[in-house]
Amino acid sequence: MKNDNLVVCYEGIQRIYRNAVVRFLRSSFSRSFPPDDSLNKLRAPFQKEWDQIKQNADAARKSGELATPINDDFDLLSVNHFFNLFDAYYDVLCSPISKDAQEKKQQKQALLSWMKTIKNLRDPLSHPSEEDFSREDSFMLLDSARRVLSRLNLQEDADRIKTITDELIGYLSSDLRREPLESQLPQREAIVIDFIGRKKEKKDLWEWFKDPVSRRWALSGEGGKGKSALAYSFALEVKFEAPQPFQTVFWLTAKKVRFLEGTVVATEPDFSDLDSVLSRILTFYGWVDEVAYPTESKRKRVLELLDEFPALIVVDDVDSLESENEDAIEFFSLHLPGTKSKVLFTSRRIIFGMGGTTTHVTGFGIQDATEFILSRCESMELDSRAFDKGTIQRILSVTEGSPLYIEELLRFTPTISSVNEAIKLWESRKGNAARQYALGRECDLLTANARKVLLASSICPHAISFAEIESISGLDTQTVTAALQELQKLFLFPKPKLIEGEQRFEINLNTKALICEVYGSDDTYRRLQEACRVIHNGVSETGRGAIGAIIRQAIFLEKTSKFEEAERLLLNALDKYSSNPDLIGVLGKIYKSWQPSRITDAREKFNRAWQLKSTKIEMYEHWWLMEIKEREWTKAAKAADNGLGILRNNRKLLYLSGYAHSRLAKELKRGLHAEKANKEIDLAKNNLERALKIKHENDFWEMELNSDIYRALVIISEIASDEKNMRHYLKLWLERHPEDPDAVSERERIAQKYGVITSE
Repeated sequence: MKNDNLVVCYEGIQRIYRNAVVRFLRSSFSRSFPPDDSLNKLRAPFQKEWDQIKQNADAARKSGELATPINDDFDLLSVNHFFNLFDAYYDVLCSPISKDAQEKKQQKQALLSWMKTIKNLRDPLSHPSEEDFSREDSFMLLDSARRVLSRLNLQEDADRIKTITDELIGYLSSDLRREPLESQLPQREAIVIDFIGRKKEKKDLWEWFKDPVSRRWALSGEGGKGKSALAYSFALEVKFEAPQPFQTVFWLTAKKVRFLEGTVVATEPDFSDLDSVLSRILTFYGWVDEVAYPTESKRKRVLELLDEFPALIVVDDVDSLESENEDAIEFFSLHLPGTKSKVLFTSRRIIFGMGGTTTHVTGFGIQDATEFILSRCESMELDSRAFDKGTIQRILSVTEGSPLYIEELLRFTPTISSVNEAIKLWESRKGNAARQYALGRECDLLTANARKVLLASSICPHAISFAEIESISGLDTQTVTAALQELQKLFLFPKPKLIEGEQRFEINLNTKALICEVYGSDDTYRRLQEACRVIHNGVSETGRGAIGAIIRQAIFLEKTSKFEEAERLLLNALDKYSSNPDLIGVLGKIYKSWQPSRITDAREKFNRAWQLKSTKIEMYEHWWLMEIKEREWTKAAKAADNGLGILRNNRKLLYLSGYAHSRLAKELKRGLHAEKANKEIDLAKNNLERALKIKHENDFWEMELNSDIYRALVIISEIASDEKNMRHYLKLWLERHPEDPDAVSERERIAQKYGVITSE
């Protein structure tokens, strides 16, 4: 049936939610206001719009959108009008759960946020299209409606919404989140540190992405205006939202960053022509055996893969392609649209034939610039008080709103007496010349060893390990450590990231390019470049690379329920790599996903991968998920704890362990095993509190995990009958995540169950 989600959402929102709230409003207004004044009160929030509301109501009934007759003015209301009414008359319509002013404000914000979500998502219900409502939007829409109805004590209607939500989506739990899409994206630090603003541009991209017909889009604009950062941020969102039918997200760059002398490429492009781009895509999907095939055979296979396993492909900096090699762009523009995949270009110019499918990326406006600058003040330890509106406006003027230039100016500021002096120097030199001067000035402040480490790291084409820095620079461990500390103080060097089980450093591509421009002809740079070549000479797609390709192919086969093919592929690989924990762990995942699940086989493989010291967090999470689904709390706790034995301070594993031990404690307590339950409570609480103490990235996904941890701490305190700690953790949750509707909802549940929550 076409538009299944749309049909069910229409039933839930237009027939259950709307009608229930209209009845509630009619009853509440008649109780709260004199009869001769109630209709005036109803119309007041809409001022001159009321005549249009009447016309829209008539049109809705003529079109069949609504079937209810118009008996009074309340029947004219649509779900779009509820926000205005509850915003204006909240204190009259909603009985307070708490007397605390701040808590009452949070209650109102929560209710209005749910209503706003419904208002924003409602439009497709009124104007049905060929495209179905997405699974994510369906759940968000119906869940918001359920929360509103529960808050208004319309529990019968709320239960009806819950029933159809369960029927539509099946069992969903915040503890069992969607798996992110497979991806091959650069480390975030290589593209962007923190992404700020660009709400309109991001909205354009999502509208395009949800369009079932449009398969290609472009971001155009001058260099340094944030095209790559915008594309990267969007790609990350797609990865974690995991919208159907997409299976993967990957990044291809055509960038060629050359030295000043002209011949040496600092950053190898991912492709240069049609054959190389086809090879790259085949390798990513794991079909490496077909890389040696003729170009036409590869093209056919790639198109099959892009149709069977739809991808969002980001092609960064297509301008770098030589005119004679534009056959690759022709492939993306003309052939890919015949598949279910989509392509997003970044370009400094409007791509021919794509004028109507292009978002022009300009410099920051004052609002985004202010947010961007203040965020950098915090990370760069600058005094934000120095950046008043006038100063920010001057920065915008001299940098033309370029995020790249703004960041470089701010980073340069500590080496100058003040931000005003930095602005003057920037203005006197303009653009890239100012960046080169600023870098030179900063490097003048460095010791010779720190400068050497910076240059060595910028030469390496990938994220560099500590051992590689030592080898390329020729410096000992102690000297490299001191140099890294020196560089990080000037914000010239990133903090290390765990990549494939090893700590690595990824310098931003713009910084790499700038270092190349300034020091490319330097003798030290050339010697370090040669050392880098010697170290990486002869590295081929064998060993770890070959295993990675096999794993990717197996995962894609699994996603289309080709379990036998995936199993055969992995078993053949294990004949050669018999003790590889990554292969064994993925085979366990295949058995977990098998229909019906091969639970015993999966357990055996997961356990074997752990014995071989697997460092893959995903393996332990899949093991845990399988046991949680089976309600095997002890085994779930063991899966997470096994992972923690190897990855001691991983926040995700600490949360998974805490959650599993809390469920086990609840089960033991129900069975009157108080002593054992208390031990599990202590274990759960200890791991959850450890997870909270670990510093984390201030991004959406880490913040979401943070909310999960707080929820688990509230629940474990409730299981322990520790009301004081339960209220304490709930209060922290609300303070740190005030916009989290789950936090507000949990607060309301606890308030109803235990009484008003007061400030400590």
